[in-house]
Amino acid sequence: MIDFKHAMNTFKKYLENFDSQYGKIDLKIRHTYGVVKASKYIANKLNLNNEDIELAKLIALLHDIGRFEQIRQSDSFIDNKNMDHAILGNDILFKDNLIRNFIEDTKYDNIISKAILNHNRLYIEDGLTERELLHAKIIRDADKTDNFRVKAEEDFENIIDNSNKYILENDIISENIFNDFMNSKIIVREDRKTHMDFWVSYIAFIFDYNYKFGLEYIKEMNYINIIVDRLDYKNTDTRQKMEAIRKHALEFIDKRIL
Repeated sequence: MIDFKHAMNTFKKYLENFDSQYGKIDLKIRHTYGVVKASKYIANKLNLNNEDIELAKLIALLHDIGRFEQIRQSDSFIDNKNMDHAILGNDILFKDNLIRNFIEDTKYDNIISKAILNHNRLYIEDGLTERELLHAKIIRDADKTDNFRVKAEEDFENIIDNSNKYILENDIISENIFNDFMNSKIIVREDRKTHMDFWVSYIAFIFDYNYKFGLEYIKEMNYINIIVDRLDYKNTDTRQKMEAIRKHALEFIDKRIL
């Protein structure tokens, strides 16, 4: 049995270990709650039973639990070979057995673990069961959906490490990143070189949705236009590229949600 209210209270208690007033921590707290909301939305749209809806919410609550320790240790959201927040979160939950504070029943452990480990990978791993794959898809879509809210609303200093609005507005987009976007490709983390490459890669999340429901929400909230228009691009080439990116993104979403 999943008692989401209990899990939420446990999560709030866990957060007492961190400075919730610090910008990056505060961002991730609100992001977590946003992903819970998005997961519930997607699960309902998929007409899942109550058990799987509650499980989707629990996975969302726990999906970024590794972020808080990552921020404490590195003050960064950048995953690398030394620290991947999904692996770190999975270790905290299952190696340190923190998961039992959130839910006593062990029957969901594999689903929760697989969903967390796959939520930030370039592609979902092979060999998952049908239910593991379902929840991996839901959390990936929900995470991306709230990430659009984050990029539309949060302070730049908290979104992109070592960056701010001035740096972004004066930066350039690498040609390979622009070409990948215009070919509707997921942007590989290691290919990003400039701050604007990171900004474009966030918009490119639209190319990796499993279900159309998150994309419908992005269109409803006008997130593509809001994100593109957040910056006053000083570089002519960057400004032109961003207009092309806007047009392609809006057209892609319209085709995908038909």
